[in-house]
Amino acid sequence: MRQMFKSPSVRHILLGLAGLGALIAARPAPTQTLAQALHDVAALKAQVQGFAGGAPARIDPRLVVPRCLAPALSWARADVVRADCASPAWTLYVPIDQPFALGSAPGALPQARARPAIWRGERVLVEAGGQGWAVSIEAEAERDADGNRIALKGPAGRRFTGRIEEGGKVVLAR
Repeated sequence: MRQMFKSPSVRHILLGLAGLGALIAARPAPTQTLAQALHDVAALKAQVQGFAGGAPARIDPRLVVPRCLAPALSWARADVVRADCASPAWTLYVPIDQPFALGSAPGALPQARARPAIWRGERVLVEAGGQGWAVSIEAEAERDADGNRIALKGPAGRRFTGRIEEGGKVVLAR
């Protein structure tokens, strides 16, 4: 038996186990319950629906994500809302059921879409500004515009969403 403890690999394993046991014993008791550490998925669904103008959001109520104080919402596509959390870092893509157009009955075929204002691959000038200042940058459309929103990629490869205003002017979406 003594011969076994003289082996360097066995001693390293025993020392590692002893250190692990000391770390576990010294760990403070958790201050949050599991429910406090998780994000309220029903509240997130309500936020997404509010962002989408009341259109029903499809989020599985069994979804488990870490708690986020203020998820940032943006359009990923015309029928998908992107929810981002900075800390802890996570991103969700939430499908949205498009509301029926006025005067259409459930089950009716959707109306044909008009030609997009901006095509995929097209280069556009995007403007961002405030009171007394403005900055513009050239970006590339990642896909065809959906309504007044467009997914863009800047010169450094960073992706963001633009809003198409009257006259085809593109501004940074907030």
